[in-house]
Amino acid sequence: MPVGEKEQRARRTVKACVICHKRKIRCDIDKVDGHVCTPCAKDGYDCIPRERKRKRFTFSPSPPTQRRVKTQNDDASLPEGSQASFSVALSAPGNVADASNSTFASGLPIARDQPFKSENELARRLSSAASLQEHSPLLERHPEPGYPTPHNSVPSIMTDSSYKSSSNVVSYLGRLEYLRNDVPVNDDAGLPNKVPHRLSETDVEILRVQRVSELPPRPVRESLIDAFWTRCYPWTPVVERSWIDGRTPSQVSLLLQHAMFLAGSRVSAPLANYPPEEFYKKARVLFWMGAEEDPIITIAASCLLHWWNPEGPERISLDTSSFWLRICIGLAYQIGLHREPSGKPDAGLRRRIWWSLVVRDCLINAGHGRPRAIDLKLADVSPISVLDFEGALGAANLFASYVGISCILGDLTQSYLRKHGLQEHKKSLEDRLFRWLKTLPENLQLCRPAEGRPLKPYNFEARQLHIQYFTVLVILNRPTDPKLAPSTASLLASSFIAGIFEDFMARDELRYVGPIFTFYCLTAGMAQLSCYRYSGLVDIAEENLAIIGRALEELSKRWPSAVGSLKHLLDVREKATQRPSLGQFPDANLPPTSAQFFSDFGSDLCRMWHPIHQRLPQTTNIAPRELETAGILQGLRTPATQTLDLDVATSAAIQQQMLSDQVIAGGATIEPTMLQPQEWFGPYGGIGNWLMVDWDQGFVG
Repeated sequence: MPVGEKEQRARRTVKACVICHKRKIRCDIDKVDGHVCTPCAKDGYDCIPRERKRKRFTFSPSPPTQRRVKTQNDDASLPEGSQASFSVALSAPGNVADASNSTFASGLPIARDQPFKSENELARRLSSAASLQEHSPLLERHPEPGYPTPHNSVPSIMTDSSYKSSSNVVSYLGRLEYLRNDVPVNDDAGLPNKVPHRLSETDVEILRVQRVSELPPRPVRESLIDAFWTRCYPWTPVVERSWIDGRTPSQVSLLLQHAMFLAGSRVSAPLANYPPEEFYKKARVLFWMGAEEDPIITIAASCLLHWWNPEGPERISLDTSSFWLRICIGLAYQIGLHREPSGKPDAGLRRRIWWSLVVRDCLINAGHGRPRAIDLKLADVSPISVLDFEGALGAANLFASYVGISCILGDLTQSYLRKHGLQEHKKSLEDRLFRWLKTLPENLQLCRPAEGRPLKPYNFEARQLHIQYFTVLVILNRPTDPKLAPSTASLLASSFIAGIFEDFMARDELRYVGPIFTFYCLTAGMAQLSCYRYSGLVDIAEENLAIIGRALEELSKRWPSAVGSLKHLLDVREKATQRPSLGQFPDANLPPTSAQFFSDFGSDLCRMWHPIHQRLPQTTNIAPRELETAGILQGLRTPATQTLDLDVATSAAIQQQMLSDQVIAGGATIEPTMLQPQEWFGPYGGIGNWLMVDWDQGFVG
């Protein structure tokens, strides 16, 4: 065999493209005249020559490789990782195409007033996806109106470079955490090069039919974004402001925009021609098509889709908040959000997303009585601190307090579902709740520290937190036997809940709350119904129940779960009114240890305050809880004069102690986590049914 022919054959056996090598078929890349082999040309794949890697480890970074990208018009050379996608790289202004040349493949939105003239034009714009950089100067001459920076915006901890690099997040593999090995292992070594995600012609057609690139006009966009920052972000801080502020819509992920529009529309007055369902459908199809390649943005956007929630929990649906929660948690585990993000440039964002998922898990667990999806015993993410909000103390305090009370409610639910677990953990849960109340920041407290405990000026966020607090008190103090006299502590707490809802409706702010508030209404209403057999309290209970009924009617306009809750209350009320009276008042049973949970409040929000307290035995001193006696709360209280001047380090330490929730009480400890694996799951019917079974027996027994 001649030497030249031998060398040519050897070269051909080595050279092949990535696709053919992965499919294990013959590649003729060195035989064809162009740069695309016959199999790739036939199937429409990007033909990338494969380079055999002899070294698996290197101590010096390699320069970015160049690859050939086949387009419908010609072959263009682009750097590795620059394939056009729905998520546009934003590290430099020159990476953005002209708004008039927006394409589905590039993720550049097309305004509603600039539709495609024909399908031929759509195809032409799609074919220009690979030449985004060529048209970038056009946008500088004709920029689109950008998103404004809202007042009192929380500073962003991420920069443009970190926004771009977040698309390079690697999958989290925890195998080496339980498979000890002294030899370093590279999980990616020897794997074929990743084939870039591509949208097929069918995918593009589906996106065109769904009109995913159409955005509302500028005034509507800005109003929805402002509503999101004001009403949604404080409770779900999963979006970085640097992703939105100062950018044009063409520079922002389409999936993220539609998710934020959805959330904003659910806490705003209805907008003609822009129902929330449209934003949800567009975000959903973008998600399932894999249009957004940045996993952090994908999780953040998916977290916001729980604001749609079109069905009550009585129905099985693929669009509920419970469904999207588990999708988000699965993705969060993939990228390791359950691990402490030490040294990562987006550590604060990662913690905020993780704790937002934990909160959602706790609230869905409480509202639905379903198993949790997160076991915090398997996570090591540190508690929220002001450092995660870049020094914004008010935002950090609110979210940290929200996480704390939500974890208590979630653990209480888990204890209750285990039937006999509540009595086992009740003391520890009470200590955690008492500690949460006593360490609550001064600006989030409900009443003034003065004689009679008058109300402080109205604070919408503080009242929402206290509804959760009083809901926990109602459940904690329910009588073990539903046929016993109603708990005085539950009656007081449920009356407080009714008073707070009355404030919400007086200010027309009930539309700003989420679907979990239907569960709070149901819990308070069931406690008030237990007064119907006592002539001295029935009139006050009727007033409170009327408020709760109106609140559920208002909530049902947005959240279908409120319909079932209202129907349940009305059915139980009808049964309660048919039962014979048991006397004028129930026995007063408010021990000093329970009375301490109300010592920071006055009578302004509670109609049952005076009728109950007039019948309580006069006590000169209330013995302090063991927490105070042991000095556990010493140093955790935020001084009344301490506001935004509190230094960051001290505030971070306080927040971490507040959320650690590892309170020692009588030798028992409890953490904000699943207490034990669930041992009992009863049949599920609707929101709050796990809590109402025993209560109903008290009315029909």
